[in-house]
Amino acid sequence: MTEQREPQSQRRSWPRRLLNRMEVNRAVFYALVNRGWQFLSGPVTLLLIVAFFSSEMQGYYYNFGALIALQTFVEMGMQVVTLYLASHEWSQLEIDEGGHLTGDASALSRLRSLAALVLKWYAVAGTLFVAAIGVAGYFFLSSQPASDVVWRAPWFCVVGLTALSLMAAPCIALLEGCNQVSVTNRYRAMQGIMGTLVVWWAISSGAGLWTCVAISAVRLFWELWLIGVRYRRFFAALWKPLPGPQVSWLEEVWPLHWKLAIQAMAVYFTSAFVIPLMFEYQGAEVSGRMGMTWTSLMTLQMAAYAWMLTRAPLFGTLVSQNDISELNRVFRRLFQVSTIVLLTGGTIFCLVVWLLQVIQGIELPAAWQSFEPVWNLIQKVQRRILPLYPTVLLTLAIVPIHISQCVMAYIRPFKQEPFLVLNTICQLITGLLVWYFGKTYGPVGAGWGFLVVGYLLTVPGFLLILKRFVARMK
Repeated sequence: MTEQREPQSQRRSWPRRLLNRMEVNRAVFYALVNRGWQFLSGPVTLLLIVAFFSSEMQGYYYNFGALIALQTFVEMGMQVVTLYLASHEWSQLEIDEGGHLTGDASALSRLRSLAALVLKWYAVAGTLFVAAIGVAGYFFLSSQPASDVVWRAPWFCVVGLTALSLMAAPCIALLEGCNQVSVTNRYRAMQGIMGTLVVWWAISSGAGLWTCVAISAVRLFWELWLIGVRYRRFFAALWKPLPGPQVSWLEEVWPLHWKLAIQAMAVYFTSAFVIPLMFEYQGAEVSGRMGMTWTSLMTLQMAAYAWMLTRAPLFGTLVSQNDISELNRVFRRLFQVSTIVLLTGGTIFCLVVWLLQVIQGIELPAAWQSFEPVWNLIQKVQRRILPLYPTVLLTLAIVPIHISQCVMAYIRPFKQEPFLVLNTICQLITGLLVWYFGKTYGPVGAGWGFLVVGYLLTVPGFLLILKRFVARMK
């Protein structure tokens, strides 16, 4: 069996002790390398976008990402279902030295049947993505006045590559459910680093929106490498037919999936919806500023959530072993650490935006004139991101998102979903308020739309659900 608690040496260096106190294992480390790289490389990417993209092209660039996020409407939370169901079977399985999947025959049979079910689902989802979202996105982008931005061919290429990645998604979810999170996160880190370098090259070479195609291609390459090369023996064993117990779609998958599907579709309104909203009502330039700011903040939120997300297989295994005391201990510690990271990162981000506003109009001393092009570019950044006031509102808005995700990460390994009504209502009301205030008052109105629901409904509602759930387990 795979050990769930990592062995620790008796003599550890102070960096290792610090990482242990912060609940950083290999999976979290690689996730943080990926997110950390995004933050370190982000300013460079931002400067390149400012230098080589017009404000209008910047708007199209971020809208590509927001429209691609509509894949949640065809994927409908199946990755989460796959991960948790696979994690329950993994407690009786392992990967041997040769990379083959071995262990209890019944668990192996159930895992194989789960793989067959989700592969069929994603084959349909990928096809629907091209037919529905590809066409809908085309007409949405066409609604803007004619411009010199070349976007049609890049858009359809991005849609096609994303559909292929969508079909590979169940394989990645199966790996993560089988406690291979450290490996998948290592590949994501390599994917992120390679993707960023390709983005820098594409932007600086004048590729325009073909940069989005390059990003999608790099992502698909690493996913196929992970599936077809790194874990080829794992999947070869998984695809072999084996008589035995099967995962029941109606009894095990569907009861959890339909609840997650509704919430996955609704969550779009608190993630990417605000960018195309600004595009429609405020124009490509404002949408580009919103996209750059909101994308940075969501990257921060996902970096903080990495502490919790990477422990999902462990949570599922602890639940299957009925080790609730250990589950509670790990969850409390991870929640504390991830929330501190989120608040610290958000504060730093707002300080950076404030500093960019402060230096506006300041000229360099005569002795530093050789740095004037870079200085002018840095000042130009402020005109491509949101001002401090809406930035603070949006930074505060990611805290309720983080809290709700952590609560869901704790309860879902029990194969229960008590969030359906509350989460759906929160997401839909958020989308309604963001739309109502955002179309008139722009990013400031959208920020208040997030805050009103987040702090008055989402945070108290999810904490109440967690309190009642824990009380029932005692």
